[in-house]
Amino acid sequence: MALTLIHCSYHKCLTSYYYKVMSRLFNLCLPLSGGYTHFNSLVNRFYSEQKKYKIASVNNHCIDLSRYDDQTLRLTRFIRDPRDLVISGYFYHKRAAEPWCKIANPKELDWEVVNGNIPQQLSNGQSYAEYLQSVDIEDGIIGEIDFRKKHFVGMAQWPERDNILTIRYEDIIGNEREIFDRLFSFYEFNKLERTIGMYLVDRYSARRRQGTVKHIRSPQPGQWQKHFTPRVKDYFDQEHGGLLKKLGYTW
Repeated sequence: MALTLIHCSYHKCLTSYYYKVMSRLFNLCLPLSGGYTHFNSLVNRFYSEQKKYKIASVNNHCIDLSRYDDQTLRLTRFIRDPRDLVISGYFYHKRAAEPWCKIANPKELDWEVVNGNIPQQLSNGQSYAEYLQSVDIEDGIIGEIDFRKKHFVGMAQWPERDNILTIRYEDIIGNEREIFDRLFSFYEFNKLERTIGMYLVDRYSARRRQGTVKHIRSPQPGQWQKHFTPRVKDYFDQEHGGLLKKLGYTW
């Protein structure tokens, strides 16, 4: 019985790391395996093409689980403290790290690749990166909370099921081998897949590559504590007050 293998995560939640491991494992090292692909946040394309691959991933959505057979589905999720997602995203987007950040006067379709919500604060003709560069850090972080609105709404909608393995970012950093060994067992990878996979897990770990790759600012959790002012905290609570408790995080 063939398993349906799916990974769901969030922008700035080890998506590049997971991509490097799985893409090199199933597209480079084991090219006859059925392959791996990442659909970013293009969920409709994910639904139509996911079955072509041995394993596929999609970001920033609570996917429609009714499309899949519970008996054959093995779905993994990486989650991260939403406040750290905000801080990591703020600094990343401020430097216009991805093309969509540079689009002036963006429309919803322009941000479909990240399922982003366009903050109302953007001036006409302004790109998201330009907005973040034009305001102080407090207003910029509030703008990033607005950008994440769809992500956080979807994050709160996920059910708990035996065929869904949810792992916290905070538990992965520094324990990559242990966590990916658990993932590989959950996916029922064979011995060859696991052996090569573990080599790649070591090679591309965030801790090892920090400082050598611009994409990696800092893998440390808890960065929000330095930047969440009382105003930012109140705004987050107002918009997403129940999310932290649902995910098991506290102030």
